[in-house]
Amino acid sequence: SSAIKSPTLCLVSPRRQPPPFRALAMMRRQRLLHAGICVALCCCMARVALRMVELGPCFSTAAARQVTLRPAGSRQQRQRGWRAAAAAEGEGGGELAVEEGMQVRVHFVLTRDDTGQIVDESKTKGPLVFACGRGEVMPGLDRGVLGMKRGESRSLELGPNAFGERDEEKTAEVPIEKLPEGAKVGASLQMQGPRGPMAAVVQELKGTVAVLDFNHPLAGVSVTMKVVLDDLREAPKMEVEIETTSPGDGVTFPQPRDTLTMHYVGRLAADGKQFDSSRDRGEPFKFQIGIGQVIRGWDTGVMKMSIGERATLRIPAAMGYGERGAGGAIPPNADLVFDVELLKINGKPESSA
Repeated sequence: SSAIKSPTLCLVSPRRQPPPFRALAMMRRQRLLHAGICVALCCCMARVALRMVELGPCFSTAAARQVTLRPAGSRQQRQRGWRAAAAAEGEGGGELAVEEGMQVRVHFVLTRDDTGQIVDESKTKGPLVFACGRGEVMPGLDRGVLGMKRGESRSLELGPNAFGERDEEKTAEVPIEKLPEGAKVGASLQMQGPRGPMAAVVQELKGTVAVLDFNHPLAGVSVTMKVVLDDLREAPKMEVEIETTSPGDGVTFPQPRDTLTMHYVGRLAADGKQFDSSRDRGEPFKFQIGIGQVIRGWDTGVMKMSIGERATLRIPAAMGYGERGAGGAIPPNADLVFDVELLKINGKPESSA
């Protein structure tokens, strides 16, 4: 298959991947870009917003999206699940109640308190799945589901800062010619910033410049989320085991968005079968760390390696390719083992990093 002929597809950007890889990687990216899932995103945008003009950003028009939550299951399954959960609203049943460390699946409707407008819901998109206490969702939701039982519904008042405080300094002026033709006030833009994609809204057009707003559209807006607990279970293991086979300098570690150059060999933990190897191709793999370009186990484990280090990463399925697997190379629910070596950080080898 194409996945086997091009093993690096197991790790690279979803735009370059065949469907099995793209689907899972895009799921991870949506979760990272979701303002409630990754609270730190607004801070990242703020740090680079003021650098855009001199770096000559490129913009493209994007559909306005206020919230994107991760769906689960097929469309028919999601619709059936919504109807079943909606019918069970109330006190809930069963003996199990949500505790930290459990994985939950909830249906939700998110509304603005000021207008009552529904800004996101799972009725058509599917339920939200997350592990409690791991910071995967906004704090108000993470705490709000504790103690719930299957079928129980709650209305969670998340307040005005669920998507961050509005910061007027998170704006930047750019020449109008940098914008897509016909862009108007209120248009949502996608920008390739100096260290990854960024979202902005055209706040004002004045003369030859445009004012772009990098705040989340719901920053500073009070919102309420009505949730119905559909299911709960023990959360899957979410820890990468790292065994150093050859130490690095012990000083220089990757930072989010650094460009890394690495060699690796990937095997299935169950039987040791090799499914990918940059060493066999004789060409190291380059990628940006910490932005969802690679599987979560890499983003987590490689960040703990210093330059020059060679190590074995043991990655649970939930931090790899999960229930979907990856084509014929990686079966569903497969734990993975990678032999990895960190060669360069931002193009600099160990001696000059």
